[in-house]
Amino acid sequence: IIQKIEQLQKKYKCEYLYYGGGCALNIVTNTKIVESGMFREVFIAPCCNDSGLSIGAAALMEIKKGNKIYQHNAYLCNVGLKEQNNYLNDKDIELTAKMLTEGKIIGICNGVAEAGPRALGNRSIIAIANNKELSLKISMDIKKREWYRPVAPIMLKKIAEQFTGQKMCELTKYMLMDYKIKTENQKIIEGVIHTNGTSRIQTIENLSDNPFMYKLLNIMNEKYGIKALINTSFNIQGEPIIHTIEDAKNSARIMNLDGVVLNGKYIETNNIQ
Repeated sequence: IIQKIEQLQKKYKCEYLYYGGGCALNIVTNTKIVESGMFREVFIAPCCNDSGLSIGAAALMEIKKGNKIYQHNAYLCNVGLKEQNNYLNDKDIELTAKMLTEGKIIGICNGVAEAGPRALGNRSIIAIANNKELSLKISMDIKKREWYRPVAPIMLKKIAEQFTGQKMCELTKYMLMDYKIKTENQKIIEGVIHTNGTSRIQTIENLSDNPFMYKLLNIMNEKYGIKALINTSFNIQGEPIIHTIEDAKNSARIMNLDGVVLNGKYIETNNIQ
């Protein structure tokens, strides 16, 4: 892939790479493309599978018609969902943080769903990232996946840069890159470290990226000294990522999660109605 891209870059002299298709989900390749220095910037859409082509085609037509294209975030999958703008509740965020420190595994169903194949905090299962046994429990017992399937961390951008000693690429907002974690930091987030010492980091930089996760991560860091959370998609093996509140309730029961956040409100799974 790198050789082919090099050939194209030499032929067309492009400064920017817009990269898509299923192969754009390969984080090892993505990292090598960025690190090659061939391009000033590499852009991969969050919905980098073939469904992204239709969005790109529509955007191109609007540009050709002279219309302005506005930037959107990764949360575009609002089919059948009511817009939820005022679901943030500091009390429930504090409660969620406390439950996480006790080793609880929690499902998140906030606002509209992410576009594309990666859950980025709105349709996620989260837990503290400093426990390898917890990550194995999530993969094998809860999601019914193979033991070797990795889970990713969600981290504040500033902490990710401290843990790697590198500047975070914009692609980390969409969990599309991996970074080598400094040896002295690997034990702190051992539940999300690959066998080669890397981690597929998703970063949150500011409140606009994801208000609930931004506030939660800050509380985890400042109050409890927890530097990262496990973030994996809210679904069981072979099933699509949950979409609606009812999906979240049903899946939380089936998967035996400890609790679930429904549009900002924390509920223990045993109390779901």
